[in-house]
Formats: sequence, C-alpha cells, structure tokens
Amino acid sequence: MTVEPRRLHAPFSEAVLRAIPQGALLVGDDGRVVAANQLFVDILGLHGVDTATGAPADPIADAVTRLLPDGERGSVRGLRGQFVRKAEIHLRDGRTLRRSRQPIDAGDNRLGVLWLVEDVTEQHRYEAELHRHIDRLGELARERAEFAARTSHELRTPLATVLTFCELLADPAAGPLDEARREYVDTIRRGAQRMQDMADGLLHRYAEAASGAPPSFAPFDPGPLLARLVREVTPRAAADGVFLTLDVPGGQRPALVADAVQVERALAAVLDNAVKFTPGGGTVAVTARPHGGERPGWLFSVVDDGIGVPKEFQEEVFTEFVRAPNARRGPYPGTGLGLSVVRDAVRLHAGTVTVHSDGERGTAVEVWLPLGGPPGSGTA
Repeated sequence: MTVEPRRLHAPFSEAVLRAIPQGALLVGDDGRVVAANQLFVDILGLHGVDTATGAPADPIADAVTRLLPDGERGSVRGLRGQFVRKAEIHLRDGRTLRRSRQPIDAGDNRLGVLWLVEDVTEQHRYEAELHRHIDRLGELARERAEFAARTSHELRTPLATVLTFCELLADPAAGPLDEARREYVDTIRRGAQRMQDMADGLLHRYAEAASGAPPSFAPFDPGPLLARLVREVTPRAAADGVFLTLDVPGGQRPALVADAVQVERALAAVLDNAVKFTPGGGTVAVTARPHGGERPGWLFSVVDDGIGVPKEFQEEVFTEFVRAPNARRGPYPGTGLGLSVVRDAVRLHAGTVTVHSDGERGTAVEVWLPLGGPPGSGTA
C-alpha cells in the first residue's frame, strides 16, 4: 500500500478542522503539526506559538504545560501519546478544559493523533449552580411540608374544642335552645367541621411528604377497598340527596400490585370530589374493571353529573391548591389538594389519570394502574 505524502492532505485537514466546533490539532507521526484550527489557538492562548503546518509539536506541548498548576504538569505529555478517551484539566487561571485524543490510522500505518479541546468552565459553573438550586428547592419543599403538617396539627385542637362545645350546647341536657340559637350552633358546627376536614387533609398530605416513608407494594384485591369507600361516603351523599352506584365484577379478580394506602387515598379523593360537587338529586357512578391485553391493569372510573370542570382547567386541577373557577364560586369548601393526592399516587404507580368533562355539567375521572405494579417495585 502506498501512502501519499502528508503535505498533500494538509489543505483538506485544515478545512476539516475549521469545521469542528472544538479546538482541534492534528499532529503527524513525525511529531510535526499537520493542521490546527483557530479555536485551538484561542482556547489555549497559543498566539505566540508556531502552529503552522510542518511546525514541531513539542513547543505546543510545552506552552500547554505552562498553563497548568505545578502539581498537574505531568498530566500533559508528548502530543503523540496513548489515546485517552476524555479527561479534564484545570488551568492556573481557573478555567477547566476537556480534552480528548484519537489516533489516526490507515490500516497498520499510524498517520498521527487528533487532539480536541473545549472550554467547559461555564458548563461546570452552570451545573454547580443548577445542583445548588435543586438542593435548595428540595429543602424548601421539606420545610413547607413540615410547616403545613405542624400547622394543621395545631389547628385540630381548637377546632375539636369548638365542635365539642357545639355538641354540648345542642344537647337537651344543657337546656333548651330556641330555633334561632339552634341554627347558630349548627352553623358554627358546620364551619368548624369543614375547617377540621381541611386541616386533616393538609395534615395527611404533608405529614407523609415530610416523613419520606417508602411505598409498600403488595398484591391485593381492590374490589373490597372500593366497596368500603363507597359505604363510608354513602351517609354524607344521602344527606345531600346524591345517589351512589357501585359496579365491580364478581368472581375471581386479578390482584393489583400497589401500595394499598396510596390507592385508598387516591380513590377516596376522587369519590369525595364527585359527591361534593354533585347537587341534590344527582348520581355518582363508580366502576372498576381489570383489563388484559398488552397493558394489563385495573381501570377505576367515577362519573358524576355535577358542576363539571372547565376544559382549560382539566390539567391544572391536579396541581396543589388549584381549584376551578366554578368550584371557587360555589358553596364547595376545600383546599385544592384532593386531586394532587391522586396525581402523586398515580405517578408512584406508573399509571394514568384523566378527566373528561364538557365544562358545564358532569365529570368522569378515570384512574388506570398497571396490574403488576410500577417498574422496580420488585413484585411485578
């Protein structure tokens, strides 16, 4: 095989190196420069060093060595050494460079070595700043969770006192109340009960976040869980004139691998919302179905004929403390945390949750959870 003189390739090499977005130096096997781009000269400050084609490469190595701290000068050796995939070098002026070198071979013939250099100082500074902000956001989230949990816990004591005295005043043994005073006591009791429900929701929401307890995935039948949730909410629904239905297939049902506590909270939140926002005379239909196919799982559906969710808020309602305008305008107490609990539980299980509503009347919330649990749960 005949190898043409390298000088014939120098113009081509120079054109290629000019197109590389890094500092680039091509050194031949004779220890002389074949080509170098201007970015290589600028990054390393080699304006007084000869980098023209045919110039010896050793002065370039010496100039680079002088840029290094005393303890790292051994890290730059001859420009024809063994290939190092990537390495970072720290300069005396505080900059950080990433360098790599690649042998250029033609068959069994070593033609030279290609050096690539880029300044990554700003990239490192940006990454360090980004990690600092991420750590700070994590600290703020933990502080918020601890504050909300502590505040909610402190609110429960005075609210319990108010509710207790309301019960005492309403007790006939304490003496008869006229109709007006009885209405006052009932109003106080309802308001205090709503505040206690909100405090309990905040406490449960953030106490769990502050604890950092890992989820516990295990197989269970979601049918009895859903039946119990419907039984528990039925008295409140009946008091508001809302009719509840439950449809779960009988017989042998496939087990769902999940954190049962998280699933219970999510389904309870969806059911609570449906009952809360459905006026008297309305209906809430709850169904659950196991699904096979390529993505086996359980599909839970809660359909109501309540006030609906405006289309532009059907994604936002899963954000903490966000409530749709029609919910804020009406007599519907709440903190906007219910659907964020659903969102977190669904994410934990690698499932999906969707809201369907025309924005004026009726809402359908569908929660799908994978049958075998999320990836990495160890039980799939």
